[in-house]
Amino acid sequence: MVEHKIFITIMEFPAEVRNNLSDGLCLTCCNDSVVCMSEDYPKNANVEVLFEIDREGREVIFRHIIMDDPSNPLTVEYGVDAKFVENVSQKKWIDIYFVNHSFNVEIKLRITFSDNEIRVMRREIGLGT
Repeated sequence: MVEHKIFITIMEFPAEVRNNLSDGLCLTCCNDSVVCMSEDYPKNANVEVLFEIDREGREVIFRHIIMDDPSNPLTVEYGVDAKFVENVSQKKWIDIYFVNHSFNVEIKLRITFSDNEIRVMRREIGLGT
């Protein structure tokens, strides 16, 4: 589900996110959300999203492949920790906020996880299933 034009001011994002987010980068925020600074964001409200988990050294990476344009899908990638995975696995969804350089939200994309995806993410981060 994609919700269009949800406006959140810069003050609502923690200083850690505001200070570390740059163009093309996505960071976890607020224990269960992701913020991406990009001018490229989903345009379709009924978009298919593929989910991948990768490990780069000791870091666990979540990757969402947003199929708004199948010939040129949008990829969102970010590192996660056990606290983030614990919160997400309880809710079974995350919100991804696509923000501009002024930290105004252009679009919010909600991604829901299947029980199997929750089991895999918990296993990869070292939490029990």
